[in-house]
Amino acid sequence: MKKIIPFLMLAFVSVFTVSCDNDDDVQYVDNDTYAGVIEITRNFQYNTAEDVYFINQSISMEPSDMALVYRLKDGSSNGDVWEQIPRTLYFSGGRELDYDFDFTQKDVQILAGGNYDISTTPTYLNNQTFRIVLVPAGFLNKGAKPPVDYSDYNAVIKYYNINDSKVTKY
Repeated sequence: MKKIIPFLMLAFVSVFTVSCDNDDDVQYVDNDTYAGVIEITRNFQYNTAEDVYFINQSISMEPSDMALVYRLKDGSSNGDVWEQIPRTLYFSGGRELDYDFDFTQKDVQILAGGNYDISTTPTYLNNQTFRIVLVPAGFLNKGAKPPVDYSDYNAVIKYYNINDSKVTKY
């Protein structure tokens, strides 16, 4: 009996020293979730009931995904200059024009407002071009520093491997 006890102890200890690990050889690749870009060029419409200028764009995204919106500030031979919104533009006389947005799974609404009658500056309301970048939740690192500077459109496009030449335009 005394000779069997060491073997039983060895068997008992080996159960706890040899166990499963978390290193799987198979890696899951999610091929149906990807980042994308939509470009819209529109005039803002005025909603008299809410006293706000707006542009609506239909989209389709998951509830946990994120939308980023950029406004075309300038285009040149060196490339387009995109600025992230929300954004405030400052003019003489203390006037301010604000671009903002909100989004749901089904649409993005871009808003324009200010501390003056913004219809007096139609350059900032008519023929405006925006890019909406849809970022799937799988790319988001919750609770940590963002993996990319979201205010830099080009850095976002590069980080998420978005082909900037194949933007869906509306």
